[in-house]
Amino acid sequence: MLATSTEIEYFVEVYQTRHVSKAAIRLGVSQPTLTLSLQKLEDKVGTKLFHRTKQGVVPTEQGALFYRKSLTLLEYWGEIHKGIQQSTNEIFGRFKVGCHQSVGAYTLPKLLDQIHKYAPGIEMELVHDFSRKITEGVISYNIDIGFVVNPTRHPDLVLKKLGDDRVLFWKKRGANHLPEKIFADRNLNQMQHILGKTHSKDFKGWKLVSTPSLELIRTLILTGQGIGILPERVAKAEGADLVPYDSSLPTYEDKIFLAYRKDVLSSKAGRELIRLASFEL
Repeated sequence: MLATSTEIEYFVEVYQTRHVSKAAIRLGVSQPTLTLSLQKLEDKVGTKLFHRTKQGVVPTEQGALFYRKSLTLLEYWGEIHKGIQQSTNEIFGRFKVGCHQSVGAYTLPKLLDQIHKYAPGIEMELVHDFSRKITEGVISYNIDIGFVVNPTRHPDLVLKKLGDDRVLFWKKRGANHLPEKIFADRNLNQMQHILGKTHSKDFKGWKLVSTPSLELIRTLILTGQGIGILPERVAKAEGADLVPYDSSLPTYEDKIFLAYRKDVLSSKAGRELIRLASFEL
């Protein structure tokens, strides 16, 4: 069994003072506590480290050797502790940030600007997937923070609301006679909800074309290929000239959150990242 850093520190103090009671006073512990610590240490190293006398203690040959090695161990421990403190207090680090690509289009530029301005020592690795996958990644420690839409609550998850959005049918402004096609990502829960609530009579004879790229859907709508289902933030991005197709059709309200675990706050860099990512949309 390995000696603890406390046992080694207690041993060094006794070695230097040559007296258990004096060492106990300097360490701020009781004499029985210190004596028990020395006994445990001797049991672990398998040899006596001191001879007890009426005047105090005298190191054995093995005790003198252990003292020299202990100073090296304590020096290494100090360097390790210093390194940990630096990583806790200084603003540098590497974090995995997750989001759907379309959500990243309006959140990541804000975050990158903030990091460049206030914490250039923070580095990021980006992960893109559906919001539910990003949320799972945050919970399972595979992702540090995520920009997610309509996340499921979880006891290990901290959620900060950043803004709202809505999903609905869009068309190109001024387009009245369009090819009878609907572009949507049928894998997104919002679009499944809207399609499920839309009456078949509203689009009798229309064809559904599914694609995971919301940006491609926007492009297809803009080029007059049909109508599409999109979040409003995506539909209006880059100045796209899209308008709602029919206000009587179903819509879906989105809520956008920053998701992270509490342990991200254990370092100064983590706390700063959360602060910089907690902007309003």
